[in-house]
Amino acid sequence: MHLFEVDISDIEPFRNLVKAIAAIIEEGCFNIDGEKIKLLAMDPSHVAMVDFELPKEFFDSYICEGEPRLFINIGEFLKFLDRVERDERVKIRLDEDRACLMIQCIRLGYTRMFEMTILEPLDEEVPQPKIFFKSSARILTQSLRRAIRDADLVSEHVKIEVTREMLKMSAVGDMGSAFSEWEMGADELLELKAEEESGANF
Repeated sequence: MHLFEVDISDIEPFRNLVKAIAAIIEEGCFNIDGEKIKLLAMDPSHVAMVDFELPKEFFDSYICEGEPRLFINIGEFLKFLDRVERDERVKIRLDEDRACLMIQCIRLGYTRMFEMTILEPLDEEVPQPKIFFKSSARILTQSLRRAIRDADLVSEHVKIEVTREMLKMSAVGDMGSAFSEWEMGADELLELKAEEESGANF
């Protein structure tokens, strides 16, 4: 019997993480231990991969005994999280006997409870790909979102380029073009590494 329970006082950051995962995969198997929650999964078309890891320090309270595997429908889980209001504290607990997740929303003198059925874990696990990146960049989430929305005005595709001095995102279409550039040292550009110039279209 495994025990897993977490408390979250601010649901918004956690909800945003689940939204990002739900945009890529429909179902996922979370591997949980005493230090972290981890998910490695491919999208249905095997084009994109989710490599997600959340340390126990993210949560206000984190209790885990054993190493449970939690296989759930990500979209359905997000629907429950969307019902959580900003001033509510959330407790999420695994009930293996009933094969469900208990989601408890708590406010002063008021509690709501949801139960979500979990799925039977798959025997096969997604292997960790051995990929070596010669370029990498980290920018603020809102900066990436803004650049994608800019690109969406003119095209369904975006080109990302990394040089030793700059991160670039561009889109070109029949209606025009859009460009976003972050120079080394820009406040929004958190990290930039490039052994050589590289680029890809998405």
